[in-house]
Amino acid sequence: MNIHTGTSQSKSNWERPIAGPELSSNRSQADIDLWWSLIDRVIETATTNGWTKAEVARRCGMADGTFSQWVSGKYNGRLDKQNQTVRQWLEEVEDQTAFAASIPQSPTFLKTQTAREVVETLNWAQITSDFVIVTLAAGMGKTIACRHYCATHPHAYLATVSPHTKTVHAMLVELAAELNVQEHNPAKLTRAIGKKLERIGSGTLLIVDEAQNLVDDAINQLRHFVDIYGCGVALVGNDEVYGRFTNRSEGRSYAQLKRRIGKRLNRQKPLKQDLETFIAAWGVSDPAAIKLLAGIGSKGGALGQIDKTMKLAAMLALGRGEDVGVKHIETAWRNRDVEDIA
Repeated sequence: MNIHTGTSQSKSNWERPIAGPELSSNRSQADIDLWWSLIDRVIETATTNGWTKAEVARRCGMADGTFSQWVSGKYNGRLDKQNQTVRQWLEEVEDQTAFAASIPQSPTFLKTQTAREVVETLNWAQITSDFVIVTLAAGMGKTIACRHYCATHPHAYLATVSPHTKTVHAMLVELAAELNVQEHNPAKLTRAIGKKLERIGSGTLLIVDEAQNLVDDAINQLRHFVDIYGCGVALVGNDEVYGRFTNRSEGRSYAQLKRRIGKRLNRQKPLKQDLETFIAAWGVSDPAAIKLLAGIGSKGGALGQIDKTMKLAAMLALGRGEDVGVKHIETAWRNRDVEDIA
């Protein structure tokens, strides 16, 4: 059962009933007292998560009509059965919420050396309206750095592409969503995005994450935005992004793209100081644990490997009432079953 925040409801939608169920042959005072207790818990849980009454009914496995009558205190059937259904659901939600709260949180954006270089590269592209490429290995924090940049710099927009959104049109749809461009005619989408870029003016940056998924024509379309509308563009992804430029030279479009690449940041292995900064952010100070985590971080996945391993290690230590140590990290790494410890 997933816990998530949906569309919030007005308080009146979840007002506590003035009157509750009445005593009858099919409900006792204990059933009614429990109903009042459950009503308060349901209202609190639903309000916190922004769930509608229909959604709560679905989540607890009760028909909409039955739940509507139960929550209003007007249900005429056996109250104990419906009370039990709601109570079990609430206990599941509360257990999962408690479990989620116990999972250690990953460190927020850290100013590692690599993160600073990513920010500097993006800043260059935005200030000079240039075309840049950022290629980092998986788990080195490129996406977090891009999100941090957009959160701290006006007129910077981040669109993420996937194998399903790799075409020119699909990429334009993603960019339009980030730029808040409303255009339902595919033939006019490029121009609509361009007009929005013109209105924003100079100093606009389009960041395309996971850019290795893009087809060549989509990358050429981004060049068009740089040339015609004077915005900066950053292609962010793995080494495949730049590989297409080094391994191919045929065609006019490749020549145009190559000469427009103003700056490239490429790193395929994490820096030692990046690993140390990330490990310190997890509060690890034991030299043996630091060495172990540094070895884990030097593998494919880099900082992401440390992050996942530390979360599991912290949960293991918490369950035993202990501080995280080497034994917990070793156990977590083995339990993840990614590869042998070096």
